[in-house]
Amino acid sequence: MLDFLQSFRAKAVATTGSTEMSGDPTRTFDAILRAAATEGASDVHFEPKEDGLVVRFRLDGEMHGHVRLPVAQREALLARGKIFGGMDITEKRLPQDGRAMLRERGRRFHLRLSTLPTVHGESLVIRLLDQTMPSQDFAQLGLAPPQAEALRASLAGPAGLVYLTGPTGSGKTTTLHAALHALDHEGRVIHTLEDPVEYEFAGIRQTEIREKIGLTFAASLRAVLRQNPDILLVGETRDAETAQLAIRAALTGHLVLSTLHTNDALAAIPRLRDLGVESFLLAASLRLVAAQRLVRRLCAECKEPHPDNARLREAHRMPAAHFCRSVGCPVCRMRGFQGRLAIHEVIPAEKFLPLIAAHAPLAELAALRDREGGATLWQHGVAAAAQGLTTIEQVARVL
Repeated sequence: MLDFLQSFRAKAVATTGSTEMSGDPTRTFDAILRAAATEGASDVHFEPKEDGLVVRFRLDGEMHGHVRLPVAQREALLARGKIFGGMDITEKRLPQDGRAMLRERGRRFHLRLSTLPTVHGESLVIRLLDQTMPSQDFAQLGLAPPQAEALRASLAGPAGLVYLTGPTGSGKTTTLHAALHALDHEGRVIHTLEDPVEYEFAGIRQTEIREKIGLTFAASLRAVLRQNPDILLVGETRDAETAQLAIRAALTGHLVLSTLHTNDALAAIPRLRDLGVESFLLAASLRLVAAQRLVRRLCAECKEPHPDNARLREAHRMPAAHFCRSVGCPVCRMRGFQGRLAIHEVIPAEKFLPLIAAHAPLAELAALRDREGGATLWQHGVAAAAQGLTTIEQVARVL
């Protein structure tokens, strides 16, 4: 069975006809992208070295394998990437961003390209966003029944703020799009502001942010509010102006869904305060805040019971748990994992509103969450490991 590196070489050689990955840079570049799409990679990294160019893929959140291309191909291959992404091939001193589309085996990918100067030349990273329609089922996204019910309840109101937090690449946009599909499309006007538009949906107005021409989240939000939407999805709350506008929209009868970059759900509250949102306004508008992470899912074909299952059951106080570990088989290409699973922390804001209005510190908010029995990200991750869906090590890695 071919390992990752051999599989990559085989796909590239089949296209370039070269056993040393040299030859026409256009054909080599296209072969790399097709291999990434076929393998299910989320990112392709072109890393310049003194003696060549190293290509690596990110699969299920982790970097795998590498192929070293000859130094003679480095500049030509990076130039091909710039042309593909619509960037200036003569500019090598400053970072650049580009976009492109790729079709492979009936699937369509939106590509985001980024260059950055390094000591040995420009580094190029390409992010692949599969345009295949994401899951619209909360259970398939990893939400436990109580969490899914809390999210549905927050979406049932006519107005308010719903925030989803987590790092880049944690699947926040997919979850928010699933939330949009749980809403009534016929009776309400739904508008999204995204950077970029990852999925296109019928019945929803979608605007792509273009900061280079001044079409920022804040500018777009001001404009879209004049079109009187019922529901807004703001891809990211990045600055004070966007935060203030989102609050104003929620207080004037709009349901607003957005994301923040914080470590957990409750940390969104002090973060919004840092962005200039008054505590009493936040208490008047916030409906729900949630956090999300992605962990690697164990391969169902080869996973096996963990040898320390009894100790893990006792340590986590789960007598009926079935902790497993990764093994590796041809189905998962000997990685032991296949795909990823989302873990969540979902906190309805209702019981926290008096503390939020009183500008209570994060420690008091966390104490109330613990008294109310709210599951943290760690607890939800451990529960997923106890069901044999992932491993304790994978949960610890992302948290």
